[in-house]
Amino acid sequence: MTNILITGGTGLLGPYLQAAAGTSGRTIVSGRTSGDFPCDLTDPAATRELIAQTQPDYVFHCAAMTDVDGCESEPARARSLNCDTTRNLAEQLASEVTLTYFSTDQVYPDKPGLHKEADTGPVNVYGRTKFEGEAATLRRERGLVLRVNFFGASLTPERGNFSDWLVENLRAETPISLFTDSLFSPLHLKTLSALSIEAATSGLEGVYNLGCRDGSSKCDFALAVASHVGLSSDKAKPALSSTVADRAHRAKDLRMNVERIEQALRRPMPTLLEEVARL
Repeated sequence: MTNILITGGTGLLGPYLQAAAGTSGRTIVSGRTSGDFPCDLTDPAATRELIAQTQPDYVFHCAAMTDVDGCESEPARARSLNCDTTRNLAEQLASEVTLTYFSTDQVYPDKPGLHKEADTGPVNVYGRTKFEGEAATLRRERGLVLRVNFFGASLTPERGNFSDWLVENLRAETPISLFTDSLFSPLHLKTLSALSIEAATSGLEGVYNLGCRDGSSKCDFALAVASHVGLSSDKAKPALSSTVADRAHRAKDLRMNVERIEQALRRPMPTLLEEVARL
């Protein structure tokens, strides 16, 4: 039987991956202190023991420090969780095992998109540490890097993402600011998970942008979500990200060019509105 190991299984992406991988083999979840085989991936010996116990054929590495502002204030911790964990896995997995590393659109520079895979230039600690994790993945055989951004209802208690925050505040009619100058190309977590499993099991290697084929500002995304779920957006006001004080620098246009993954999987990626319809 095929063994599929998912690290960071109790985060936002892990539960969706577990569901998507259910028919592809035996799914094993590992969190730092939870899951089928708890493991501190910053510890090489513990990582080696995890691999020996689970004997994976595919590893989907979701474990990471994803708080952009937190990474900026704790760069050593960010490097440990985003780089060291990935290097430990990459160095200790057998060459025939596929390692899929979930990276981020934050590896791109503060320049207009749509960004192709080679157009890198991270502007914050989070992006730089994730880019280093990419390098560790790509130094081995059967390394797959997927650059992603996602939304969808969290399946993990006390963990939420942008769309969770958005729906909660729209429902409560809380005044919120929506950035018109922050652009992205997210996928719904269900779509992202299914495509990630397909990409890995079909033998893809290297770096791919995995997102919707158009993208929008976060303001326009929020208005589309409000319309789809039938909530008023009257209390949501347009704003510029530059007006937020004490915030880590972020590139404004993180829309991704997805032609490479479309060619590899021989299908078009969905539009953002098609993905919003999955909420």
